[in-house]
Amino acid sequence: MPFNSEGVWKANLRQEKFLAIPDSIREAGYLGGAGSGKSELLLMIPIVRGWYKIAGFKQLFMRRSFPELRNEIVPRSREIYRKFGATFNKTDMCWTFESGALIFLGHCENESDVYQYDSMEVNLFTPDEITSLTEFIYLYVGFTRVRSSNKELPAIIRTAGMPGGIGHSWVRKRFIDPYPSGNKKIVGKGGNTRILITATLVDNKEHIDPAYAQSLEALPEAEKRAKKYGDWNAYSGQVFDEFRDKNYPDEPQNALHVIPPFDIPSWWPKIVAIDWGYSAMCSVGWGAISPSKRLYVYRHQMFFGKKIEEWAPEVSYFVEREKPEDVVICHSANQHRGDPHTILEQVTDALGVSVRLGERNRVGGKMLLHEYLRWRAKPVMQRDVGTFDNELALVILRNKGVEEYNKYLKSFNPISNNEEIPKLQFFNTPDVKVICDTIKACVYEKSGSDGKKKEDVAEFQGDDSYDMLRMLLHGADTFFGLALEEQNRLKRTEEIVSKFTQTQDMTQYYRSMRQLESQEQTKGVSRYHSRIH
Repeated sequence: MPFNSEGVWKANLRQEKFLAIPDSIREAGYLGGAGSGKSELLLMIPIVRGWYKIAGFKQLFMRRSFPELRNEIVPRSREIYRKFGATFNKTDMCWTFESGALIFLGHCENESDVYQYDSMEVNLFTPDEITSLTEFIYLYVGFTRVRSSNKELPAIIRTAGMPGGIGHSWVRKRFIDPYPSGNKKIVGKGGNTRILITATLVDNKEHIDPAYAQSLEALPEAEKRAKKYGDWNAYSGQVFDEFRDKNYPDEPQNALHVIPPFDIPSWWPKIVAIDWGYSAMCSVGWGAISPSKRLYVYRHQMFFGKKIEEWAPEVSYFVEREKPEDVVICHSANQHRGDPHTILEQVTDALGVSVRLGERNRVGGKMLLHEYLRWRAKPVMQRDVGTFDNELALVILRNKGVEEYNKYLKSFNPISNNEEIPKLQFFNTPDVKVICDTIKACVYEKSGSDGKKKEDVAEFQGDDSYDMLRMLLHGADTFFGLALEEQNRLKRTEEIVSKFTQTQDMTQYYRSMRQLESQEQTKGVSRYHSRIH
């Protein structure tokens, strides 16, 4: 119930902030988690502001479908508007106040439905659950129908919603991305102003049943993050719901994929992946492999509408400087496009290094990304080694020595899972953030006609950096088997060169290099780059 036992409605602090937004700001979004008092707030605006007392005032409260209005909004509006003398017309779905002020409860299930409002002048447009609407519906009604010929009345949009739904991406771009924490005026094209107020059920806890709050814990991970925390990086249908660009209070500290940049050691192997495109974005990603078998994505170059000869020099600059171990390009580059040479051959010539074709296995790449994003430890299976036998231990010590004796003792130690996870980290730079945003936007392909769920990521405009990342991961995964020996060689070489720079002792330099080469020959080190170049 919106009113307490004394017949008084009291806004929570977040709702108060929203109600206090001046009418000079055209758009305002009350956006966040479930149970934050969104619908109630939009219904109360004309009451709190006193507009229901002014003849000529019109509000359009909108939901996506008529059943949503009938089953949820009409009953809730009755609790409010009847107290202020309004009467309801079921046919027109309209509340009429004694002053003549009107509040319409409308719906717009299809984009073509917007034209039914063409003759209406609206002072207050309140689309509820905004992420269930398309951007066209919001903009058409909000910017063609919202106006005022009365100086006492506003011409504003006040909306509410939470993550998810068909409108998730455009709502996030319009309200969330500019200032995720809100409370700051956003100036858009044409000087149009808007502002965000964030809210979750914690802000409305006095009016929320504790059982409801507890029920959110049982939701799937992505949906829980969206509804409980109002997290716009998570939503139902999201493929990579394990991705984290911030820590949550109930998760371990290692559950984080985005980190501050640091100086990458020169001896860490680098790999490059290119998702080639001309009309679409050409995405070039750079990854560095650490001794702990982690992949750090530290650079992302993006080119739009540029020919190979235009963007290749910018990539070649870093290729010459950092000498990557592997350069891979999307499989579609193995075509001529009307030229005598394939895209692969043109890029190889332009960069001056060997470039190979990437994997075509989209589902395999998706599963690999899941594994690299994983931050929960895998369960450890205990060994079945039987019962410790002290007499056997002494026999091993006497007959096989201390080394075998210690091996026997260690076989009874519990297995520890000390893997360093997650295996994928992104620098929090603007260029790399584009990749992170693409990961968060990935959704599954729609089920086929047979009803079976498809496991691949649906293609969408702007998915170029996701395709690039899949190739980068395949390259890293191939490299990891040899990474440690290769990195030790590179590190040792760097140490020898550094020492020579200090001492200028050429004899010692050659002796150290011969020793290093001799050790490699003894171990039979297989060079990664010799396999791919």
